[in-house]
Parts: sequence; structure tokens; C-alpha cells
Amino acid sequence: MSCVRMQRGNLVTAAILVAASLLAAEDWKVTPGNVEEERSSDGRAGGLAVGLRVTGGSVAEVKAIRWRVKSARDDRGSNLYMASKDDKPREFEEFAPGRRQEPRLALSSPAREASSIDVAGEVELFVPALDPAARQRFAGFLGRLDRPLAVSALKSAKLEITPLTAAVYTERERQNRPSREDIFAEGRKHGVSEAEIKQAMALVEALSAMGGEAPGENSVLVEAKDPDGRVISVDVVGADGQELRAPSRGSTGLREVKLFRIDLAEKPPADAVLVVTLRTSRSVVTVPFRFQGVALP
Repeated sequence: MSCVRMQRGNLVTAAILVAASLLAAEDWKVTPGNVEEERSSDGRAGGLAVGLRVTGGSVAEVKAIRWRVKSARDDRGSNLYMASKDDKPREFEEFAPGRRQEPRLALSSPAREASSIDVAGEVELFVPALDPAARQRFAGFLGRLDRPLAVSALKSAKLEITPLTAAVYTERERQNRPSREDIFAEGRKHGVSEAEIKQAMALVEALSAMGGEAPGENSVLVEAKDPDGRVISVDVVGADGQELRAPSRGSTGLREVKLFRIDLAEKPPADAVLVVTLRTSRSVVTVPFRFQGVALP
């Protein structure tokens, strides 16, 4: 009997590995989307935004995306992208096929006489189905508040995940709220246009104004010390694995320290499970792209 169980286990493992290898070998494609010239409030050109469209048979499995520009020039020879020596990889952002706004490359304004641009770079796709270790589950976390979760998988990823009480969360939020200078500095590191930085600033200020309501008994609060930007999402599920409905959720802070707040529809049960989705080396697919002769608006 034990032999049969072992064979079945091997078959399941083999099936998972085969499925993962097929996803990794997927014929992913990245093509240019909408091209828009951005302007500041006084009407001056503020840069160029080029949308990214990702296609492939398993695109529905892609949960997050980030990208890097290697070169960008217009047909007049103007360089539209200058990498900084202290540039850090941008953070992954959530991705869903057909979402309202495409991921966008932020470039400098082309020459007035230019009619097209060439852009080269690469896109990284986070596909958690490629690696079972990409989703870490923590049962009974509500009984261990204000203490880091002691798990080897987190330690090896240089991560510290701490479920928080409302009092500690509120104090950490006050301490970790990014300043205007932090937001501008982080945006410039990633080549974000000034217009987008100001939009982010307005969003942070709006969220700060809305954040006056203290966390309640339905709130799940988590701090992530994440210097390598590995945390993609934080969720709460029941003991049966079903996700608990959360009408409101959000995060504050920068990459190194983030605070997650999940306001559930009901008070979480004592046996609720925290699910932290992580970027791992096996869960990321890198797709190079080269756009040539992309028409300007």
C-alpha cells in the first residue's frame, strides 16, 4: 500500500514539474501598446509613455510584472533613456490581463521632428504557478502577533514578516510614512516622470487623509521587512483555503519596510491562515523585447 502511495506522490510531483516546465517554455511576447506624450500642467512636454502588452497562452497565470529599459532612441538619434549608476530594479506591480491601464515605459520627450522610436529592454513576469514555494502559508498567525514569523524560507529570502496588533501597526505606520523627498527620490531612481511622481504624491496624501480610521477587529495588519522587494502580495484565507472577503486593502511604505492592512468583511477566525506570495528565482520568466519603428502620436 505504501508503495502505491509513493508512486502516486511521484506522479503528482512529476505532473507539477511538467506543468511548470511548460509554463516556463511558454512563447511569451511583449509588444508596444498605447504611446502617449505626457505634458505638465503648464503645457510643456513632460516625457513619453509607451505601453507594454503581454501575450501568451498562459498569460492568465501572470500575477505581477516589472521591466527594464536598456536603450531608447527616436529616428533623429535622440537618446530617450539615461540609466543612472545607482539605479535599483523597480518593484513588481500587480498584473492582470486586460487591466484598464497597461504597464508603461517612462521615456524622455523625443525630438519635435521625430516620427518614430526604437526601444529595447526586458520584462520580468511573476508566475507563481512555476514554483510552489512562491506561496508561503502561516497557520495560527493571529496567536503570534508583534513577533516575526520564524520560518526558514523567510530567513533564506532575507525577509521578516510580522503580524501586528492595531497599536503597534499605527505607530509603525506613523514612523514609516514616506516623506515627499522619499517619494521624489524613489521615483527618479526608477525613471518615473515628474507627472507620475506628482500623481503618486497626491495618492499618498489622499491615503494619509483617509487613514484616520483606526484598524478594527476585522483588520489584519502585517509588517514586511523586505530589502530585495520579494513580497508580491499578502492575503488571508480560511482553514479550508478559501480566501476571506476583503472589501478594503492597501500598503504603505517603501520597498525596505512595508505595512499591509487588510480589512476583512468579518472578524477573521482564530484558525485563519496568512498567505505571503513571494518572488522566487523559479517563479520569474524574463522576456526580452525590441520595438522598432514605433509611431509617435
